[in-house]
Amino acid sequence: MAGGILTPRQKMINMMYLVLTAMLALNVSAEVLDAFVVIDKSIEHNTRIVSEKNASNLSDFRRAAAENREKVEPWLMKGEDVHRRAEELYDKINRIKLDLVISGDGKNSEGIVDGEVDAELVGSLSDTDASSRVLVGSGTSKGKASDLRRSMNEYCDYLLSLVDEAKNPVLFRSLIEMLRIPDTQKKSDGDVTSWEVAVFDGMPLISAVALLSKMQMDVYNSESEVVSYLMRQVSATDFKFSDIDIAVIPSSNYVIQGTEFSAEMFLAAYDPTQSPVLTMGGRAYHSNEKGKIVFKTVPTNIGPVSMHGSIEFIGPEGKTTRPVNLSYMVVEPNTVVSPTKMNVVYRGIANPISVSSAGIPQDKLDVRITNGTIEHKGNEFLVVPGNGRICEISVFVNEKNMGTRQLRVKDLPVPTPQLDVISGKTATKNELLASQGVLAVMPRDFDFDLRFRVVSFTVSATDANGYTMDETSNAETFTSRQKQIFNRLRTGQRVLFTDIKAVGPDGKTIELSDLSIKLK
Repeated sequence: MAGGILTPRQKMINMMYLVLTAMLALNVSAEVLDAFVVIDKSIEHNTRIVSEKNASNLSDFRRAAAENREKVEPWLMKGEDVHRRAEELYDKINRIKLDLVISGDGKNSEGIVDGEVDAELVGSLSDTDASSRVLVGSGTSKGKASDLRRSMNEYCDYLLSLVDEAKNPVLFRSLIEMLRIPDTQKKSDGDVTSWEVAVFDGMPLISAVALLSKMQMDVYNSESEVVSYLMRQVSATDFKFSDIDIAVIPSSNYVIQGTEFSAEMFLAAYDPTQSPVLTMGGRAYHSNEKGKIVFKTVPTNIGPVSMHGSIEFIGPEGKTTRPVNLSYMVVEPNTVVSPTKMNVVYRGIANPISVSSAGIPQDKLDVRITNGTIEHKGNEFLVVPGNGRICEISVFVNEKNMGTRQLRVKDLPVPTPQLDVISGKTATKNELLASQGVLAVMPRDFDFDLRFRVVSFTVSATDANGYTMDETSNAETFTSRQKQIFNRLRTGQRVLFTDIKAVGPDGKTIELSDLSIKLK
């Protein structure tokens, strides 16, 4: 049995085995027997490495099946069966090795450790009868080599049934070379006899153990090759042209008259070796380096548009053509620009406005303004007008003007002064003393929620003796001296609030009208 797809180390082991076998024909010296022990140890070491690799491959296979059971599980089941048969055959060979050592050393052989053969501890390394008794047999007693040959060939046939020879000739030949055992074989003297006799009759015990270890390694190597092959078949079935449709992704289903319509078309299962070609409207469109086809056209008529074409690609069965259908709506330019709060915009504040254009995503709109600044924030635009009386807002899509609207610009209305708990022009002394300060109140019909803050005002009044009392507050609240003025007033007298100054949301200070309150 040759080695198949083997590592340089395994090839070296096989060569040493052949050389030493030839030497055995001349002389079975202690040094030769010791060399076979070394070979057996090396083979067992490599076998353990392959076994660990097989376990890792199978674990990866199972994880893939957990993620996509429908696609992977049929191949995993075959891989599991290969692993099960490999383990069964490995165990069968191991039992033969144990029987071989027991036949030479006896049941209490130190060469059997934890159910495995340790060649270094086997006592009867040079015993040439044990191999004949156990593997060849004598008289009516049939040896185990015949059954082993049949099991190896059955395992080989099973693995070959899983491999497509036409597409994988190297793997196919490798399995045969590793596993196939002939019925007959020439002996060293040229006579043709059964494989069992030619190989094992009169062979030293340690040589037979090493040969059986190599067969175990071949079993695991072949398992590794076939399970890896099965894993590759999962992805090999991914690309099936008969199971896919053409993906058509338009940039939008609405197109403004005079603007460009575009759509991306590509094979749902992308293959870098494919170069699909779209035929639409009598023109051919070729795919880019990523396998995508970009179709562009500029519609001229209003209303629904339907287009029909075909896409051509090379599939497993040769040139294949599939139909492609496009539909989209062409609408007239329809841009809406409207203030969110009212029909005018106010100077000194950020005025929210809504801007839309039919069929165009808001983030694709290029909104420009004269006499002011505009900022896109969330689902609306914030306009801060300049000093003029008019500002114009224009909406562009791909540098095409979709519409312009003029908005009137006004100054913010001046708020009215009012005491915090008194809304009229008269009040009792107790109401006046209960007030905390002066407020700047916006007109009720003003839609913005704006607040002007009073920063200073003067209280003026005349007492019973005719003396004028004045006191200024540098805040919106009354001072203690202003409260004293209120306390000295009598029914019928007036208190004046003058020089009232307030700061608006634009940071500018304005002067409010005077406020007069008569005590009742």
